Amino acid sequence: MALRSIASVLPLMLLAVSGTVFADDRKKPAETSGTITSKASLESSGYADTDHVLVVSPSIAGSVSDPLAGWSVGGHLLVDVVSAASVDIVSTASSKWLEHREAGSAQGSLKRGDVTAGVSGVFSSEPDYLSLAAGGTLTMDLLEKNVTPFVGFSYGQDRVGRTGLPTEFWRSKQTASGQFGVTFVVDRSTISSLQLEAIQETGYLAKPYRYVPLFAPARAQSILAGASIAEVNATRLNVRPAEQLPDARHRFAITSRLGRRYSSSTLRLDERAYGDTWGLMASTTDFRFTFEIGRRLMLWPHVRFHVQNQVAFWQLAYTAAPGPSGALALPAIRTGDRELSSLYTATGGGGAEFRLVDDLDHPWSLLFDIDGSYTHYLDALYISERGAIFSTLAVEAEF
Repeated sequence: MALRSIASVLPLMLLAVSGTVFADDRKKPAETSGTITSKASLESSGYADTDHVLVVSPSIAGSVSDPLAGWSVGGHLLVDVVSAASVDIVSTASSKWLEHREAGSAQGSLKRGDVTAGVSGVFSSEPDYLSLAAGGTLTMDLLEKNVTPFVGFSYGQDRVGRTGLPTEFWRSKQTASGQFGVTFVVDRSTISSLQLEAIQETGYLAKPYRYVPLFAPARAQSILAGASIAEVNATRLNVRPAEQLPDARHRFAITSRLGRRYSSSTLRLDERAYGDTWGLMASTTDFRFTFEIGRRLMLWPHVRFHVQNQVAFWQLAYTAAPGPSGALALPAIRTGDRELSSLYTATGGGGAEFRLVDDLDHPWSLLFDIDGSYTHYLDALYISERGAIFSTLAVEAEF
């Protein structure tokens, strides 16, 4: 599940530390002293979809910084409680899956002159999964801060097994990523950025609980996209091997961003193009428009669209036939992960922030965000579409 890909979000966290991600839209007075600023937030998020997956994620975060001295440190802790009875679980003769995950991160940055260095570390722990990652960024202000190039690197080590399996038998996965980009101040109201990213994954890249149904060559042609569990079980062979993926994957992405500030609103546009050595290509477009109503209320609509093709080795129905010895010849590479198939996802929603106190120096805010999404799978077993809803309620304070 996506919950386990904690290392993949580390580059974004590092960029936030280096200051290249757009900041809060609220207008604040300029800092006039070296007063240390503390921020804290308490948040609860929830996810539910039509494939019977429910996730509840309470979290807490805090940071301490001195803008004039040029340093900041922060941390974040969360717990995921996942309850799932999706078709992937039911198809393996299991009724329900319940699991929890603890995750956390810590980051810090130090600015000296025009150069800012940032470091970050992330951990994620589950009964059958452990992920550790760390990295750093280097940012430089040029041309009176109108051009800000940055470079970053991160490395993660994952260990994956099965519940009850001794850890010495767990498999490992390594993730190394590098980022390079630049942020431009176009004019007094407009900022843009461009980021290039390369990620290398090696080791065990499959899921230990995912099994792939196989079919006789003559029967495979009769399997249609969205075929139910009953239809698959009535047609497949008795053997059901574990998922097997290539032991290396190289990912590449280019992301562009444009932000424009108006008198009482902010427009933000993002576009990300992605490709990898498995043959997957994707495009993600994101739009957000934040506008203020009075001094205490901000609202924002949000729209996102993602489209991708399938990996080169994807098959709706993998086949197996007896070899010369009579044993079935299994496909060497096989997957049942529909997120590797051709699909598109449309997301829409919005949010609101209400400032509980009318003090821009020490604000207290209540935030609520909700998004709904629809995913259509063009060539996958069991389901052809999935609806989901994600919501967040948070309280933020600054001291």
